[in-house]
Amino acid sequence: MGSLKFELSPFDGSGDFSSWRKKMKALLVQHKLHKALEDPTTLPTTMTDVQRLELQENAYSIIILYLADNVLRQIDGEDTAFKAWNKLEQLYLTKSLTNRILLKEKFFGFRMDTNKNLEQNLDDFKKIAITLASIDEEKIGDESQAIILLNSLPDSYREVKAAIKFGRKSITLDEVTAALRSWELEMKSEAKSSGNGESLNVRGRSKDRNSKGRGKSRSKSKNGSKSFKCYHCHEEGHIR
Repeated sequence: MGSLKFELSPFDGSGDFSSWRKKMKALLVQHKLHKALEDPTTLPTTMTDVQRLELQENAYSIIILYLADNVLRQIDGEDTAFKAWNKLEQLYLTKSLTNRILLKEKFFGFRMDTNKNLEQNLDDFKKIAITLASIDEEKIGDESQAIILLNSLPDSYREVKAAIKFGRKSITLDEVTAALRSWELEMKSEAKSSGNGESLNVRGRSKDRNSKGRGKSRSKSKNGSKSFKCYHCHEEGHIR
């Protein structure tokens, strides 16, 4: 079987280090060089000095080939894969209290950017969550993440937000993201059928888009809110 091929952009210090780090580990696993990231004293005693040296040199060469020049200069002097990897984590995956506090403030205070679409906002949220999980031993539960994401929704999502919370004992992040994507598809379909081809960002539909064709909109429930169809059971009044 031929070796797998994939693209990995050089890390330049400004991108998502957590994602680059995970992909680089996968690349080293593919080449059977991932052991080079471990403390050399923990390597199998059956390995000869030559094998240890080759392991470090081969892994080191791959790592530095996927670093931009400005980052490469930051690890100048680290001559093994193990040392270079630890230096990169020290520089770009700092676990200091200050950094943990800043990340938690950013995570718990996350608000969707109305100038971005849903997928872009979900990606921003996931990046923060992954980075925080990689530097903090205190993990944030799935339900807590789901609630934080729900709380980040702008006012235009208040109806779907209420529908997601209706009649359930628990909630997961996957359920929230699936419901939001289902809602976005419905909004795009409605915008297309009404001839409105404008880009749909998380701000949703404009509030003043109600004077014309209001009576032709979807049916409403007795309390005046729109009647949603559950993406799971297809019944109206809730979303799963």
